[in-house]
Amino acid sequence: MEWITTRPIAHRGLHQGTAVPENSLAAFEAAIAAQHPIELDVQLLADGHLAVFHDRDLKRLTGKKARLADQTLGSLEQFRLYNTDQTVPSLAAALACVAGRVPLLIEIKNEKKVGPPEQALMKTLVDYRGEFAVQSFNPRSLQWFKRYAPEIVRGQLASKPQKFLRSHLLLTWASAPHFISYNVKALPTLATTLARHRFHRPLLAWTVRSQADCDRAIQYADNYIFDPF
Repeated sequence: MEWITTRPIAHRGLHQGTAVPENSLAAFEAAIAAQHPIELDVQLLADGHLAVFHDRDLKRLTGKKARLADQTLGSLEQFRLYNTDQTVPSLAAALACVAGRVPLLIEIKNEKKVGPPEQALMKTLVDYRGEFAVQSFNPRSLQWFKRYAPEIVRGQLASKPQKFLRSHLLLTWASAPHFISYNVKALPTLATTLARHRFHRPLLAWTVRSQADCDRAIQYADNYIFDPF
């Protein structure tokens, strides 16, 4: 878990606008070349596999109006990210690409029924030998890992504005996170200060996009997740 607090983490890989799309294998290769750990997003597809993608729909990155949850691994092959040669990767493809060369911070994007995405993630990671941790905004998702895979390092994502209980980290009794990941622009908060200094939970700041963000992250957190700036 040492890397969580010591190595700045590339948000969705080391992407460069439309030239090197976020959450693409090219962005992951760029982060690996710079020796940055990689943060990436995973969502469940209609066929039970996991795709590495942030948005609920494909419009912003592909120009096509379609819901990600309706797609399969096969149907995703038709979509190009920002008209590059990059497609939406599966988590399995991302793991094969990274192959343990840098640590991974995997965000589970699940605000629906807990179980299927988490089970799919566990199944995909079972033979992976690289370092990784998981994080989620959903405390119930992390609670699932606490119950079924307590050995996996897990982090609670939070921000303001959010629902009161989540923004004030009042559901961490359920997720029992090993670390907290909080919006850099909302720092400091009483909840994050208590988590860090009273309960000794490392604090990540996201997403750093400027020198001012970086200075704030260094002042109030143990490490940060960044976009190139």
